[in-house]
Amino acid sequence: MSSNRDQHGIPLKITVIGAGIAGLSSAIALADSNPNHQVTVLESNTSLSEFGAGLQLFPNSTRILNKWGLTPSLEKVAVQSSHMSFRRWEDNTELAINMNNPTSTWLYGWPQWQIYRPDLQQMLFERLKQQPNVTVLFGESVVSVDHETGTVNTSNGDDFEADLAVAADGIWSRSRQCLPASKGVAPTPYKEHHYRAVIPRSRMLSNPVTAPLMSSPETKAWVGPGVFVLGYTVASNELYNVVIGVPRPREGVPLGRWNNPADVETMRGLVSEWCEEVRALASLVHQGECVSWTLGEVGPIPSYVSTSGRLALVGDAAHALLPHAAQGAGMALEDAASLAEFVGHLTSTEDVPSVMEAWSGFRQARVEHLRSISRGTAVDMTLPDGELQIARDVKWSAIRDHQRAQLAELRIDRVREKVLTERPAPDPACKSTVEPGGRMWVHGFDVSEESRKFCSECLEVGV
Repeated sequence: MSSNRDQHGIPLKITVIGAGIAGLSSAIALADSNPNHQVTVLESNTSLSEFGAGLQLFPNSTRILNKWGLTPSLEKVAVQSSHMSFRRWEDNTELAINMNNPTSTWLYGWPQWQIYRPDLQQMLFERLKQQPNVTVLFGESVVSVDHETGTVNTSNGDDFEADLAVAADGIWSRSRQCLPASKGVAPTPYKEHHYRAVIPRSRMLSNPVTAPLMSSPETKAWVGPGVFVLGYTVASNELYNVVIGVPRPREGVPLGRWNNPADVETMRGLVSEWCEEVRALASLVHQGECVSWTLGEVGPIPSYVSTSGRLALVGDAAHALLPHAAQGAGMALEDAASLAEFVGHLTSTEDVPSVMEAWSGFRQARVEHLRSISRGTAVDMTLPDGELQIARDVKWSAIRDHQRAQLAELRIDRVREKVLTERPAPDPACKSTVEPGGRMWVHGFDVSEESRKFCSECLEVGV
């Protein structure tokens, strides 16, 4: 590594393992942060291969994408939701609402978007191709990484020497096994699986029950005993994304595999006694279109980096989380943006171990709290009817009534004023993103700003 430094930090030779959301984001952030970095992305597949499902991007993520100049790209393919409506499984009664847009911009600074996962991956890839200091190589499957030197070895017999190797190779990361502290760490199955499908616009419009959903700005979540259903539009309102979550394991479905074929009749049977909207959605999913995903986590590991600082884990490789806080992609984007800030504070080769370990600690603190929020939300969404469910509904209805009171103003400037006046404080003690303080803690976080603040106050580099 060079010890020459400009305003961007020292130039590095960087290898990024994986071209999923975490890998592409890391490559963009690092290449953007210093034009003298030389970044190589290694992807085992022969082309981009993200699974076709929807995801939500909240302001902690969209502020990062905007920084990378991707807001115009989002506007072309993504959808903004006015709010999420939580509804009772049996009769479609609204239990709670979480405001998204434009409230999201008022409170957190940036909007919420719903996007088709392949669209996000393609958007990041197109952005990355604009970087003159980046090379993307497909068909390069990584076999091992030397955690002391950062050298990456592939099945093709190629060796990629690097000052920093960034492992974004997913929940079953081979690179994670190359860190002595996390060798042997494997993803843990969670007692839950999801049925997933995307329904084309034409089919949604053919049914009078589901047709209004294609023009509605709502994201909907139906909650019931042992099952929840989530639905929203993606792909410029051309597809409707449906998720049916079941908090019990599905035998024979490999952990972490997003697209395992599932029986559509079994999926429909789960909601056969639910409200008309849910039954209608399930009826529109054809055999062969329904897939099952067994949820898994990568629990807390000692560090996301090697002691040398030459190997760092990001995204699911470091901390696969349950999806109930809708922050899987968000944490990958935050990892990338934060890593670039910390790397930019390097002043010499001697700084690498300490700076990278500081980055790991900084990210672990937030990710582990996010883990608890996601687990708390998972419980809330599938409570059996009874005392706990009634207590949840009472709590949620109070939030709903407060939101409705805010919206009762006729003039939008008055609504904005009221929302800002009653802006909640970030509450890290919250265990649910339905609660305003929890949403503020998750969505109002500016990872780049917080990273810079941490580095200026806590890093001792070049001493």
